[in-house]
Amino acid sequence: MTTATIDVKALNGLLAEKRKECDRLVGTFKTDEKGRFDLSREQFEDYRKTVREAEEIKGLIDATRAHESFGAYLDGSDESSEAARNAALPRGGDMESKSLGDLFVESEALQRARERGFDDSASFTTRIEGKSIFNFSAGTVTTQALGSVQNLGISEMARRRMHIRDLFPKSSTKAAVLSGLRETGWVNRAKQIRQRTAADGTSPATGSASDKWGRVPKSELTLKPVLFPIAEIGHALDAHKNILSDDGRLKTFINNRMVEGVKYTEDWDLLHSVGDGEHLTGFFETEGIQTYDCSTADKWSVQIRRAVTKAMLAEYEPSGIILSPTMWEHVEVEEDKNGQFRVAVAVAIGAEKRVWRLQLVETTAMSDDFFMLGAFGMGAQLHDRESVSVRVSSENATNFEDGIVTFRADERVALEIVRPESFVIGKWAVPA
Repeated sequence: MTTATIDVKALNGLLAEKRKECDRLVGTFKTDEKGRFDLSREQFEDYRKTVREAEEIKGLIDATRAHESFGAYLDGSDESSEAARNAALPRGGDMESKSLGDLFVESEALQRARERGFDDSASFTTRIEGKSIFNFSAGTVTTQALGSVQNLGISEMARRRMHIRDLFPKSSTKAAVLSGLRETGWVNRAKQIRQRTAADGTSPATGSASDKWGRVPKSELTLKPVLFPIAEIGHALDAHKNILSDDGRLKTFINNRMVEGVKYTEDWDLLHSVGDGEHLTGFFETEGIQTYDCSTADKWSVQIRRAVTKAMLAEYEPSGIILSPTMWEHVEVEEDKNGQFRVAVAVAIGAEKRVWRLQLVETTAMSDDFFMLGAFGMGAQLHDRESVSVRVSSENATNFEDGIVTFRADERVALEIVRPESFVIGKWAVPA
C-alpha cells in the first residue's frame, strides 16, 4: 500500500488554468449604454462555477502547506526554536541588524573550520556580506553553508558611528555603469492662463475674430547627460590565525578595522574624490554645487541656518548636514546671552543628532573649514552595487609559513548627483 502525496506544483498549474478561464469568461461580459452588465444566466453560472473550483484548489494548496509546516516542526529537534529564544530576550529599543563580525563568528563555515582545527591542508576561505550569504571553498568545490533568511533578533540600539551613507535612502543596482541626466538650470514660467486672449496673446479677449486661445507658457529645464561609474573601495589586513578562535576579538577586528576602514574611505570619497571615469566624483568636485561664505556677524548655528535658506531657494528641501567633529563641538556648546546652550540634542539612547531639523553626520573626512548640507535622496543618491563584504583566506603569499590569515573587505558603490544646486558647501567664519 502506497502513501498518497499532494503535488503543490501541479495544483498551482490547475489554479493558473482556472484563472485564465475566469479572465476569458469576464471578457465575454457586455455592458449596456448605462454601464450595467448584460449577460445570460449561462454565462453567470459558468463564471460562478469556475470561481468556486478555483477557491477549492486554493484551499487545498493552503491546507497542504500548513500540513508541511507542522510536519517539519514535529520532525525537528527538541531544542527551542530561534523565534522562541528570541522571544525570551529582554525587549526595548529599536530593531538592529547584526554586524558582519557577528555573522562571521556564527557562520557554519567558521564552525566547521574550527572542528577541523583550521587544517591548512584544505584552504579555509569564507565570504560574508550584508546579504547573509556564506560559503566555504576548498579547491574548486563550493558548498552553500547558509542561504536562508536569518532571524536578526531585537536588541537595544547602541550609539553607533553615523556615516554619510546613512543620510541616503537605501538603493541598489545591478548595472556596471549608471547613465543619467543632471539638472544644470531651471526657468519656471508657470502662470494662470486665460481661455481667450486678444491678438497679442496677453490682453483680455475683445470678442472679435482676431482673439486667440490662451496658450500655456513653456518653462525651461537644462539637462546634461552624465555617467556615474561603479567604484570599488576595499583593503586587506593580515592577522595571526589564532584570532579565528577568539570570538570577541574577531568581531572587533572585523567591525572596527575591516568594515570601518571601508566606510571611512567611503566618507572621504563621497566628499572629495576626483572623478576620472572609474572613480567617484565627490560633492566638492561636482560642478554646480552651491557655496556660501559665512559671516563673522553670525554665530555657528546661525551660519548653518542661512546656508539652509540658500539650499531651499533651489526648490529642494535639505535633509542632512555633514560637519567635522571639532565644528560640531563648537555648534553644540554654543551659548546664548543667558548662558544656555542654543542647540538642544536629545541624550536618550538611540537619539538622532539634529540641527535645524537636519539629520547630522560628524566625520573627520570633513575639514574644519567647511560644512555641507543638502537634499540627500532627492538631489543625489548613493547606489550599492555590492554591499560591504568581508573575506578571509589562509592562502595568500607566505600565510602558511607565517601562521597568519588575510582579511579583505570591499564594496562597490556609485554616487549619482542629479540636482547639484540642492547642495550647499558652507565656509565657516569665526563669530566676532
